[in-house]
Amino acid sequence: MNTYLQRCRSVLKDAVANIAVIGNESCDLDSAVSSIAFAFHLQHVPTLLGTWYKKDSTAVFPVLNVTRAELPLKTEVTFFIKRYGIALDDLICRDEIDWTGNQKALNIILVDHHVTKLEQSVIGIVDHRPIESNARFNANAFRTIELVGSCATLVGREIFNQEPIAKLPEGYTAAMDLLYGAIVLDTVNFSQQADKAKPLDYEIAAKIETYRNIREENRLTHREQLFQSLVQARSDVSELNAYQLLLKDLKIISQNNRIVSVPGFPMAVQNYIQLPDQMEHLVRFATNTGSNVVILLGLKVLPDGSVRRDVGIVPVDDEQLAEKIVTAIKACKEMNFELEELPTSDVKGKFFQQHNLKASRKQLMPIVKSVLSTLE
Repeated sequence: MNTYLQRCRSVLKDAVANIAVIGNESCDLDSAVSSIAFAFHLQHVPTLLGTWYKKDSTAVFPVLNVTRAELPLKTEVTFFIKRYGIALDDLICRDEIDWTGNQKALNIILVDHHVTKLEQSVIGIVDHRPIESNARFNANAFRTIELVGSCATLVGREIFNQEPIAKLPEGYTAAMDLLYGAIVLDTVNFSQQADKAKPLDYEIAAKIETYRNIREENRLTHREQLFQSLVQARSDVSELNAYQLLLKDLKIISQNNRIVSVPGFPMAVQNYIQLPDQMEHLVRFATNTGSNVVILLGLKVLPDGSVRRDVGIVPVDDEQLAEKIVTAIKACKEMNFELEELPTSDVKGKFFQQHNLKASRKQLMPIVKSVLSTLE
């Protein structure tokens, strides 16, 4: 794996055709490791690429969908990648690619999302979220979109489907370990309370455990230790200020001349709004992103493994839009967020405790997009 990643930068200059495997803009652990592991696999087993792959002239490489300057904000990503001896300097970030250059053919494969603003040809998709209404697919591209707990699960299945476990070369151990960590974290360690894990998540995790020779009697302990280390790394925001926290896990929705930013926190929103200079940082963030509304999503994992979620909807300059979003979330029939409004005295916006722990940003985003689609 290390040798492959180190070669990616130099190979880019020489390859006749390039294929970038890129995750979503939040660049969370699932997106990051899915892009790394899948690119590594496709470079070595290019069956899915068909005619897009030419032996000895095509480079398949991962791209972290974040700028180099923002990468340190992804604390669980940097922690976990470095844990396997991968140097951050060997990874390619979004701002290190000339997306508009015409010197070489560049196609892209999307992991952990299926709609992109990039203008390159999308030749493949692996995603685990509901299909968006504005999604447009290349008929010739390979596509796997299934509602499972982690995109890493789908990448893992693609690897196992293409190549028998016994034939996987040594470099795959790091790829499998990276995918395994994302599955454990995304499913909240297969928590029944969170209800994120689907049968396929259990199946692929077990296959990776078998491949890595983790004995059955040790698996629960191994998962718990891994989960706690990743939660701790994700929650380690000791070096981040209130502005950086808004960028750590961010999704932005832009439609009908309105922008809604949806940052997620590894802490409760109620704790976030108590941080020093929080309001000044929020105003700066809204200005820099052009946001009309900011939706704050908090996720706090307690020492006993239970989860708490809360939400804050802050109208920057469009109170009517914020109200419409609140109304739409409360009225959603597909997923009841079970919101309980919390009193706030000195912070602009509406804040809620979310009692349905199964509802996440994945369910929230389509609701916000639906509201934006009705605006003139």
